[in-house]
Amino acid sequence: MKKELLLILNILILVNFSFAVSCPSKTATSFRFITFVGRLDGLGGDKEVKVWFEYGLNKDKLDKKTKELILRDSQIFCLRERGVKPCTTYYYRAVAQNTAGINYGEIKEIKTLCQKFKNKTNPIQNSYPDKKSNWIIF
Repeated sequence: MKKELLLILNILILVNFSFAVSCPSKTATSFRFITFVGRLDGLGGDKEVKVWFEYGLNKDKLDKKTKELILRDSQIFCLRERGVKPCTTYYYRAVAQNTAGINYGEIKEIKTLCQKFKNKTNPIQNSYPDKKSNWIIF
């Protein structure tokens, strides 16, 4: 069979389970980063496969790309991307490439966390802006 037909790369974005200790169980966000999590199922007959994530603000235009990883086994993988905007919906997909070509995973969406408090050092004081009190925060 041609190598193109041997390419069996099912890139799945994980939703509810984890196989690797170093990666979260699913794609996760904070205010300023997203940790993308995916799974590589097979190398398509090659010795290694290059994987990465594409993401952006529009699902029809995934114009940003994470760094690339080289994988030599089927496995869970994750990449953290910093500098994203808080309270923003991002669209993303996993991508894998071997000598037969490029395979794209399903496009998913995730929203980064929103900042709830204006006063980051004292959220309690932010809740009672009219009160002039000294707070001790541990």
